[in-house]
Amino acid sequence: MSAPLKYSTKKPEARLQTGKNEFLQKFLVFGVLIALIILFGILTQGSFLKLDNLLTIALQVTPYAVLGFGLTFVLITGGTDLSAGSVVGFGGIVCAKALSMGLGIPLAIASGLLAGSLAGLINGLFVTKLNVTPFIATLGTQYAFRGLTQLVGQGKPVSVQALENKEIVASFKFIGGGTIFGNIPFPTIIMLTAAIILGIILSRTGFGRRLYATGSNEEAAKLSGVNTVRTKLTAYVICGATAATAGILLAARLASAQSNAGTGYELEGIAAAVIGGTSVMGGEGGILGTIIGAFVMGVLRNGLNLLKVDAFVQMVIIGTIIVIGVWYDTKRRKKQGF
Repeated sequence: MSAPLKYSTKKPEARLQTGKNEFLQKFLVFGVLIALIILFGILTQGSFLKLDNLLTIALQVTPYAVLGFGLTFVLITGGTDLSAGSVVGFGGIVCAKALSMGLGIPLAIASGLLAGSLAGLINGLFVTKLNVTPFIATLGTQYAFRGLTQLVGQGKPVSVQALENKEIVASFKFIGGGTIFGNIPFPTIIMLTAAIILGIILSRTGFGRRLYATGSNEEAAKLSGVNTVRTKLTAYVICGATAATAGILLAARLASAQSNAGTGYELEGIAAAVIGGTSVMGGEGGILGTIIGAFVMGVLRNGLNLLKVDAFVQMVIIGTIIVIGVWYDTKRRKKQGF
């Protein structure tokens, strides 16, 4: 009888050191988030710290964070997904189209999620079965899925607002912009729920352990009995599903699905994950860090807007932060001997 399979590819000392480093990374990023909040609170003479503004930030951050959750899974495997922004638009427009065809909200949402999951599966098959580099594979599907989005919408927005059943319209808009428990945005509750579920999957399940093992050392993971192909496929499917979720939330907020929705969102999601401590080299990362990273981006953008900083200057600042985050991760991993 064969010995039990073990998924870890690191020595106990290395795993302990990695855990400490990940904790310090999250603590550091959280400290940066608090510092930014205090800074913008001072610079805007308190207007940044108003409850309405903070709730607005939470609402604005939600689609990026949800998208970042799925990208975290893919990045942990050592891959990437440049098509995620296009899948945001694809999932949203499929959902809106299904509603316009008379399907109820549950079926319409299921249609959008299925479209996103299939898109993720296609990406995963290119990477695992055809052995195409994730960067190239998802760069190609980025254009393909954007084209599909344009085809579904025939190059025009798909409006939900125009539906005759106003009850469905109101319910759909609530999903994207409603509030509960006072003024808490309902989409933010969805984001937190997804974070809890996906966080448990990453940290408390065998699949999560296989995911980290695959990203740490794929060959060693194979020798340990991990089905790395299935693991990576599942990660890409999850990424597609979360991208579609973000697209559905956007469509619900506007009561309309735009053909260009989600453009550039893949960079926002990757930035949130990387700033939060997920390594672009694979093997490290977590959902909590991605949430913190998304809020760092959201707070930064909101604060700069309140200070009337030019949008192009904001792009330069955010791009610089992404580069610094990747540089720091690379330097840290070299120091640890990965």
